[in-house]
Amino acid sequence: MNSAPMAMVREIIRQGKKDLTMVALVAGLPIDWLAAAGSIKRVITGLVSLEGFGLAQHFRRGVQDRKIVIEEYSEHLLICRLQAQAHGLPFVPTRAGLGTDVLKLHRDTKTVREEVDQSTGEHYVACTRLPIEIALVHCHEADHAGNARVNPKLIWMDNELVNAASSTVLSTEAIVETSAFRAEPWRTTYPRFMTSTVVHAPFGALPTSMFPSYSHNSRFYERYVAASSESKSFQTFFEKYVVGPESWEEFLEINDLTKAGPTTGFESKNK
Repeated sequence: MNSAPMAMVREIIRQGKKDLTMVALVAGLPIDWLAAAGSIKRVITGLVSLEGFGLAQHFRRGVQDRKIVIEEYSEHLLICRLQAQAHGLPFVPTRAGLGTDVLKLHRDTKTVREEVDQSTGEHYVACTRLPIEIALVHCHEADHAGNARVNPKLIWMDNELVNAASSTVLSTEAIVETSAFRAEPWRTTYPRFMTSTVVHAPFGALPTSMFPSYSHNSRFYERYVAASSESKSFQTFFEKYVVGPESWEEFLEINDLTKAGPTTGFESKNK
């Protein structure tokens, strides 16, 4: 997973937030951390997994034990719902989902539903708007005014969440002067009027990746997955290595996350 706002997710857990509804087009470790901490009650998503490291076990158990409600869509259906919200439309049409069972999952709520165009007789899926209260994103550079850059620009789907959100809190690898944005305005990913709060969090996506600055940390994933196999050992691991550290810097240090190694592909551009 790329550019996940892991520093902010860890702080949400440390503050004891509960009963959250999370929207994530494609998710992994952030959702699994929140599930392990008992912070979430609903997840609106297209996919939650640890990719090459296997299932997101705490999310899976939460859904199976009916402690977490999953509202499942395809990625494109979710994107269309977010675009409807961003543009102030009742729905955005698409052909995605036609002929699949995904629409049956939402037969009662009709958040995505098959309709017929009265002029052409063509079938389409109407994706109703999905309001987002707060978007959390991580970026490479930002200034104190709230202008932000992802380098290269828009390599992920965070912009869909930001466009649909009432407010956006962004963490950033580096704080730069506003003059850097004025010099190259075309490189701005999120202008200041789209953001609400800026948090300086170097290496704030670890142990996920922040392309091209650094890759994910395989060693952390392997330790996390191994600990997840047994409840008691996991609680010890989670408290010591995830929740326990008093600061983000201490979290990075205790997990050796900013040290290069054969399985990390780490290359910082901010040191």
